[in-house]
Order: sequence, then structure tokens, then C-alpha cells
Amino acid sequence: CCVAMRFSTSAVAKLPSRLLVAICSSSPVISAYVVQPRSISNFLSSSPSRSMCFKEGRWLPLITQCRRFSQSGVLSVRAQNSNQESAVQDVNAQDPVKITGEWDVPDTYQRYQGEIFCNRALNMKRVKAVGFDMDYTLAQYIPETFEILAHRGAMEKLVNFMGYPAQILSLPDYDPNFFQRGLIIDKQRGNIIKMDRHMYVKIAHHGMRALDTEERRAIYGTLNQKSFSSEVYANIDTLFSLPDAFMFCQLVDFKDANSDIYPAMRDKSYAQIYKDVRRSVDLCHRDGVIKDRVSAEPERYIQAEPGIVDMLRRLKQSGRKVFLVTNSLWEYTHAVMNHICGRSRRDAWTLGWLDLFDVVIVGAGKPGFLEDPNLPLLRVHTADGRLSNMDNALFDPPEVSLAQGKVFQGGNWQHLHYLLRDAVTSGEQVMYVGDHMFSDVIRGKRSLGWRTALVVPELAHEVDVTLQQSVRWRRITELRELRDELDEWVDRLSLMQSACDADGDGCSLTPKRAQIAEELAKASGELTAVKSAFSSELRAYHSAFHPVWGQMFKVGYQNSRFAQQVQSYACLYTSKVSNLGLVSPEMNYRTQSDMMPHDQLEDTPLRRMLKARGNSIVESFGLGPLDKQA
Repeated sequence: CCVAMRFSTSAVAKLPSRLLVAICSSSPVISAYVVQPRSISNFLSSSPSRSMCFKEGRWLPLITQCRRFSQSGVLSVRAQNSNQESAVQDVNAQDPVKITGEWDVPDTYQRYQGEIFCNRALNMKRVKAVGFDMDYTLAQYIPETFEILAHRGAMEKLVNFMGYPAQILSLPDYDPNFFQRGLIIDKQRGNIIKMDRHMYVKIAHHGMRALDTEERRAIYGTLNQKSFSSEVYANIDTLFSLPDAFMFCQLVDFKDANSDIYPAMRDKSYAQIYKDVRRSVDLCHRDGVIKDRVSAEPERYIQAEPGIVDMLRRLKQSGRKVFLVTNSLWEYTHAVMNHICGRSRRDAWTLGWLDLFDVVIVGAGKPGFLEDPNLPLLRVHTADGRLSNMDNALFDPPEVSLAQGKVFQGGNWQHLHYLLRDAVTSGEQVMYVGDHMFSDVIRGKRSLGWRTALVVPELAHEVDVTLQQSVRWRRITELRELRDELDEWVDRLSLMQSACDADGDGCSLTPKRAQIAEELAKASGELTAVKSAFSSELRAYHSAFHPVWGQMFKVGYQNSRFAQQVQSYACLYTSKVSNLGLVSPEMNYRTQSDMMPHDQLEDTPLRRMLKARGNSIVESFGLGPLDKQA
């Protein structure tokens, strides 16, 4: 009843290395047995009488360990010998069991320890100046308190100044966990999308509603990469943008549900709603709705992060220039930096934090600061916040300009390089640390050749969940390999069937045609079940990272667009800026080896398929030379 029973020992030896037996006709489960590679040689060297044992209506290979996949999950089968019972254990997502050998599940797992990951080799001995952004870099905000200020304040401005109905104030408060960085806002259609590294849309929401596969493909299936670079789309590439996305989706849903009730909403396009949201949030940042409250109670809105001050001091003591370039204006920067240095109360503020930096530029207006060489530089008088022109900023010797004060506003990258010219002669000698993918990292690297370090606060969660889900990931990998092998088996059977149809009685397989057709039907059914199990496990895996958008650095089995940007533009990336203090300022960061599919040859599905087809189709069915050997 089992295909493997028809094979001679030598025929079994030439089957695909992991797919040993196919179908037992009465079996309701997927009875494909996957053999660990370490067990193959022992299995193939066994005598025919010891190679397989008949158990529960089917033949089992006598190996140290094999796995059987059913539609309800993964079963671990351990066959010791023909006289012993096989131990069958259910391995499910809720209650994983321990498996011996290389499959042991550790009692505890390692957590993220503040590692700094390297995409491009960086020898810090060649870096002469290190710069920092402030917001979400030196100062990590608490989403539950800080971002809700933007949401509530912006909603009130939409009602009070932009003609939105007061009913939007009754919408739910901001949920900091609904969106994640790396998503894209489709302003024209009212959608939020997530793309893979090839810029194909894999997940999409209209407002807060998830689009199914057919809806998503109907909208984005024919768009090319250039389409997503237009002004129709806005990137969520900083944590500051998450409240914008949440508010935009709330208003999209409100418009869809209430256009007949509120004419003002009916007349607004999705693009206009997004424009209004951005304007209202910007107003909150400018008029004090957000920053005045943070300045008054910084400990309520800014996370405590010990180690920042020591890290900055160590960099200065190493002889490097240290600078701050932030879009925040002087008064707010002064408040936040005092808090970081341990002085939260206004009456305790001092200018002592300036000793940590050689140059401070506030109100920088990035990314314009990194692109426009014509932006003027102003001097900030720290005693009263007054501004004065610096018409000779690029002509007076830097020591003369800095002797009058080290705090400036606006300007552009040329001013910065000029002020640091005694240490910096090229962009390669500058490393800038920030959180904003576009304004801090991409522009600095593309335009100026700066070395870059990206702060990704979500990284700690991503790494921890990856480690926690290691057992599930192994299960997904097994299912994927089984799917590939069943794909190959279905394809091979289809070729046999085609040969019978084309050659008729002249084909040596024609007498086996009915058997081939039956086998093909069973294999196709198993393949469908394995694909379903694989998809289900992969969805559960991603849901462990984020219930809506999944793993931030992945989409399905591939890197996300965000991950691709991190890999392309961030020389270094880590979860928080103080992690730089875990190592010496002279650290030589080295990359790991890049891997392309051909570098992982034996794991390539097509490689396994070609190896499986090393014998002729006729030999695979026990005809011809193999029969003579038997």
C-alpha cells in the first residue's frame, strides 16, 4: 500500500534525500516522512529487513528520528527498532515539547543585550567627528504619554481651525501599538501598505480595515517600483509619524461611514485629509501644545536612559569632535538636554550640558540642512535665546566663530564641516547617529558620504521575539522544505503522466498510468495541506511580533522594505544610543558575510530537485536497471 514498498534498496537510496515515502492509501494524514540529514547514511546502509518497519498500517523508516506532518500540526516520530513502540508527540504552538539532540528547546532563551549590528565595516579610528540627533535618539519618548499629546492636540485643531465635525473628538484615543515603522501611507486611496524589499505590496489596510488578497492585488498588483516614489505616498520612517498614520486612518473610516451626514467630510479627498493631519500635528509641535508640556514634566514623557552622558564624555575624551544637530529649537533642546543630564526641574537648568559638545546646531531643518548649501546660519545667544546673523560664517576662522559661542541655528552641512575643519576633511570622517531613516541616515549617506548609525528602539522587541519563536521557526523551515519536496514529486508525476499521454503504448510507464494518476492526486492533496499548514504557521509567527503588521524587518519569508533600507544606508544599527558606550570609541565594527542564494547551494529548492532527479523517471518507479539490481 505504500510506494516505498515497491522500491528496491538501491532505488530507495536514489530517492530525494529527505522525502522517503509518499502515501498510504488509507491514511487521512500527510504521510511524508522527513529524515534529518545526519540519519541518511545510517538509513541507507541498513539491510532491507532493517530499513523499514510496519507500524499502524504504514511502513516507517528505521532511523534515529523522523518527522511526520499532519493537517493539525507537526508530529515527532522516533522509531528505535521494529520491536519498540514509536513515540509520537504532538508539537503545537501553545505547548511545544522537548525533542532530543539538535532539537532541544532551551529552558531559557537569550535576550537582546544591546548589540550594535554592522552592515558596512566601520573602523572608528578613522572617524574624527561623531554627531547626534536629539529627538528619539538622545531622547527616547514614551509613546503612551508623548505621542498621545500629538493625537489629542491635532484632533482639536482639526475641529477648531479646519472645519472638521466635533464628533471626531469622540473617536478612540491613540493606540501606539497599531502601526509600526517602515509602512507607507497611500494618501490618494486612504490606505496603509507594507512592502517587501522588491517593493511589492504584501499587506494593506484601508483605514483600519485589512484588505484581503484580491482587493490588495486589484489595487497594487500592476504598480511598478517608480510608482511608490511619487508624492502620492508618504513614508512612516520615524516614530513621530505613527500618530499621523493612526489619525489619518481614523478619519478615513469616519469619512467612509459619515459622508452623507457631514458634507464637510464628503467634499474632502483622502489626500486633503492627510494634508490637514500633517498641518495640525506640525502646529502642535510649533505652538507649544506638545513641547511646553514636555519641558514642564520631562520625566513623564522621556524614557530614562542611563549611560548617555558617560558615552558622550568618553567620545570627547578620545579626541574626537562631538556635535549635536537637531530640528528642535533652542529652548526645547535646552530643556531636554538638561533632563538627560539629570536636571529635570527648570530652576535647576544650567548650560553645563554644552560641555559635552563642540558644536550644537538647533532648528537645523533636516533634511534641508544636508541638501541645500544656501541656507543661512544664525548664532544663538544662550543667555536669552536671541538670534543674530553670521554672514561671515564661512570666512571667519572657526576658532573665532566658536570663541563667541558654540550654539547655532539653521545653516547647512557646509557650515558644520567648516566649523569642524581642524578635524574633518571629508564626509567619511563623520559619523552621524539618528532615528529618522530619510532625514538622518539616507540623506547623510547619499549626499555627504557620512558614516551612519540608526537608532531602532523596536530592535530589542524584534530580537527577543525571534529568539522566543525559534521552535516555531524550525517548524516553518521544515514545512517549507516539505512543501518544496512535494512540489518536486508532483512535478515529476506530472511529467510521467504527460509521457504516457504523449507516447501511448510506446511508453514503458503506460501500464502504470492508473497508479501514477492515483499517486498524483494524493500528492496534490498533500501539497495543498502542507501549503495551508505552512501559511498558518507563518502567520502565527509574524503575529507574535505584531498582531497587525508582523515582523518589522520581514514580510513573509523576505526582508521588508524597511529592512532593505537599514541594510543599504545604516552602517550600524542598534536599539538605543547609549549602546555605543558598551564598547570603546576605538571599536572596529566588522560585518558578517553576505549570503546570496547560490552561497547556500544545498538549501536551494532547485538544487534539491535536481539531485532528486539524478536518476531517470523509469528507475524511480522500480523499472529497468533497478529491477535487475534487485
